[in-house]
Amino acid sequence: MTAGPILRRSAPFLLAALSGLAAGLTHPNASFLPLLPVALVPLLFALRGNGRGRAAIAGGVFGTVFWLTTIPWIAFTVERFGEMPRPVALLALFLASVLLALPFAAMGWLVALADPRRPLAVAAAFPAAWVVQEGIRTYFLGGFPWALLSAPLADVPPLSQSAALGGVLLTSGLVALVNASVFLALVSAGRSRAAWLALAAGIPALAFGLGRERLARAERAPGPDLPELRVLLLQPNVAQEVRFDDAARSSIYVDLLARTEAALGSAPADLVVWPESAVPYSWPWARLLRDDVVSLCRRHRTAVLLNTVWSDAPDDDEAPYYNSALLVTPDGAVLPPYHKQRLVPFGEYVPLASVLRRIRPISRAVPGSFSPADRTVVLPLGDWKLGGAVCYEVVYPWIARAEVRAGANLLFTLTNDAWYGRLGARRQHWQAAAFRSVETGRPLVRAAITGLTGVVDAAGRSRTIPMDQPGELRVTLGGRSGLLRPLAPPPAVRLGDAVLWVCVGGVAAGILRRRVSQPRRPAGDPAP
Repeated sequence: MTAGPILRRSAPFLLAALSGLAAGLTHPNASFLPLLPVALVPLLFALRGNGRGRAAIAGGVFGTVFWLTTIPWIAFTVERFGEMPRPVALLALFLASVLLALPFAAMGWLVALADPRRPLAVAAAFPAAWVVQEGIRTYFLGGFPWALLSAPLADVPPLSQSAALGGVLLTSGLVALVNASVFLALVSAGRSRAAWLALAAGIPALAFGLGRERLARAERAPGPDLPELRVLLLQPNVAQEVRFDDAARSSIYVDLLARTEAALGSAPADLVVWPESAVPYSWPWARLLRDDVVSLCRRHRTAVLLNTVWSDAPDDDEAPYYNSALLVTPDGAVLPPYHKQRLVPFGEYVPLASVLRRIRPISRAVPGSFSPADRTVVLPLGDWKLGGAVCYEVVYPWIARAEVRAGANLLFTLTNDAWYGRLGARRQHWQAAAFRSVETGRPLVRAAITGLTGVVDAAGRSRTIPMDQPGELRVTLGGRSGLLRPLAPPPAVRLGDAVLWVCVGGVAAGILRRRVSQPRRPAGDPAP
């Protein structure tokens, strides 16, 4: 076979790889946002005219390259903290990328199955299939809704406001529609080309204009009459390697208490927020920690929100234990704590434990397993009701929605992103958290060991402490105006996953239409 046919047969996969690279570069660390309206165009060319098998492979190639570009911090973590050779770490990154690419392969298969041929059908089918793919990533096998297509728009709050209407998946669908419009402009001519270019330019322009208008209206909109809440966020900046040193545990704890005392001594606060893993002891088993924190709260008339390992029966070795957020006031711990609902596989539990725990490196790396919470808990602090997320689970929109429905008027997240170095994970994580504020109309406070620590207002605008340095951030929430107070829950809270189900129905209708409209072969005709 000559080079020409080989190149023609491999062209869709090369285009898919190019598209995956472009999409990955829109996320941190590169954060090259101008690529976002066109990053998926090569993928659309790759899917064009291909059967289900080749379309699925093209989607898988796209996803593999996308993840290799977006999550290189996986290799860093495996090499640095798993103490694995670099080739093994790179292999782990590649295998993770291939596995995570499966929803993209499913998307390519769905597009080919629907086989949209008319321009309007393409403009409907591709964004719908994209949203279905992100829905699969959110829910299937525990989900991994990381680095969604619209996540980079968190850095441009006017462009993220559509999430208040239908959630982050609606915003992703609009971005996919812009890309589909650019593709259709390239394959059309004359007035059709002009119309598709106008749509491609008009969607972001309209979204930006309406987003700015929503921000301005929200500033003046009446809200609940809540007392002001003075919040102090601490960023200790303790490197992960230091936390592994048993000899350093006492100094880490003493330093955290000293920083907190000094900050409260300079200016009072109603709530102090410590990051995940900031305290090297666990509340149920550490009397010193219990005495110190309650004493601190009483001296400064404040409350402390901290992360701890929790057990309802600390003397029972067989009792389940949780990764939890505990609110402590001058009267002691507020019970029950918030327990983490979505755990990190191979970090907080081992999937298929009866089999995989026989592999010694796995059993050594994850000696025990946390239990996931089976219900939503909102932490009361006077008139304020705190809805939480511990670390990674802030990427799940349904958790924040459930907390707002349960009465939460302030969101928080406690995290330790020191595991991931400087390869983009921390900003990717922050972008997901910012979308939770837009979707729910609730301000969000976030404390992280090495960053990003900060506050997101009720419409997605943020203020942070620089990463990789110790610091503190003070913010006063509440008041009668501005966005550092809860807004009326936007439609996204009530609608939940409606956008996803509409897209599932749309894709199914497209597939059914294609199957029904295919001409049937007369009886006796040979199959092609």
